[in-house]
Amino acid sequence: MQLKQEYDSKGYVLIRNFFSPEEIQELIQEIKKTSSENVSTDQLNLGNLKFNSLIMHKSQKLREFISQEKVVNLISQFIGPNFWVRWDQAVEKGPGAGTFPWHTDNSYSRLKDPHCQFWISLTKMTKENGGIWMIPGSHKKKYEHKHDGCHMSATCDEQNAEFISAEIGDIVVFNSFTLHSTTPNVTQESRWAYVLEYMNIKHIDPYISKPHLIIAKDGKPQLEYVDKLEGEDSLYNTFKYLRPRERWRKFKHGVLS
Repeated sequence: MQLKQEYDSKGYVLIRNFFSPEEIQELIQEIKKTSSENVSTDQLNLGNLKFNSLIMHKSQKLREFISQEKVVNLISQFIGPNFWVRWDQAVEKGPGAGTFPWHTDNSYSRLKDPHCQFWISLTKMTKENGGIWMIPGSHKKKYEHKHDGCHMSATCDEQNAEFISAEIGDIVVFNSFTLHSTTPNVTQESRWAYVLEYMNIKHIDPYISKPHLIIAKDGKPQLEYVDKLEGEDSLYNTFKYLRPRERWRKFKHGVLS
């Protein structure tokens, strides 16, 4: 309950030693193996800041790792017992990589609902190597974003920002509406993280391809692919993603009344 209260209040929680060094080493090996076999050119790549996304679909070991019991037990506290994973990405912030601007992840996904970001620290995270900063409570407000090259940048007050100092195996779990940023990597080593995006099964993403990967049902691990999520037939979800003009037209004619 304390974790849930902190998550709801601040928009994020830091949990130390969630994964053992052995678990992290196995995870890194699988990420590197899968990434090398499925090289992607992500639109967010910028210099030595590199992303490799949706690798979970290429590896049964990764799917088993992200749906293990202790992960399900934790995430269930924040978004309920039934959820799926919409995205994953291995992120390398290499030497010389610059600032990743303040943003919310929904400014990229364009989703109306929150999802739960599960950030695994694969290497030590410091101010010097481009670690992550959060603005407590920022998930409770909406912020304007503008395009900053290939990235999004929020107009915000960062006076109360907090740096998250993390060791290998620590995790940061945060609301996708929480403002966060990473600073330049001024060291000679890369900073690595693996990030998952978990979402309540009633919340949809109309912008990604099927099938969708279910992670948990009734608070228990249940790893399966489905072509349709529970919320896809909801008129509320359909209405939510219509453009305003189209939404008004359909409402006026009683299509979505």
